[in-house]
Amino acid sequence: MASPADVLKELPLFADLSRKDRETIASLMDEASFPQGSTLIAQGQPNDRFFVLLEGEADVNISGQLRQTQKAGTFFGEISMQRGGAATATVVARTPVRAYVMSKKQFGALAKSPEVASRLQAAIGDRLAHDRLVLSWHE
Repeated sequence: MASPADVLKELPLFADLSRKDRETIASLMDEASFPQGSTLIAQGQPNDRFFVLLEGEADVNISGQLRQTQKAGTFFGEISMQRGGAATATVVARTPVRAYVMSKKQFGALAKSPEVASRLQAAIGDRLAHDRLVLSWHE
């Protein structure tokens, strides 16, 4: 069975990090499973969790419209969690989901590793740019 740090190495967000950094991240994550149909994040509600999908798919809906489907290896929840505001989308498990989940406190502990924090901030910026592009195509 692969260690959590080895699992993280297979995910694009964490692939280029050192083993030490991946072990640090893994030590701060909890593994969780959610049945199909579970609401992981609710639009308009506070969100205090960051998700990294290991297995399954989750639909991202904005105002009731499907915007995209997250698949294994992707992540979500970081923007509303970091900013402390209401979630801008609802995320529902399309299939049964297995994920690494971090609370706001766990996520904040990543700031102790400048390389990890920098990598996450870059990924968040990329996500925002991608989401804006996707939204403009749907409008």
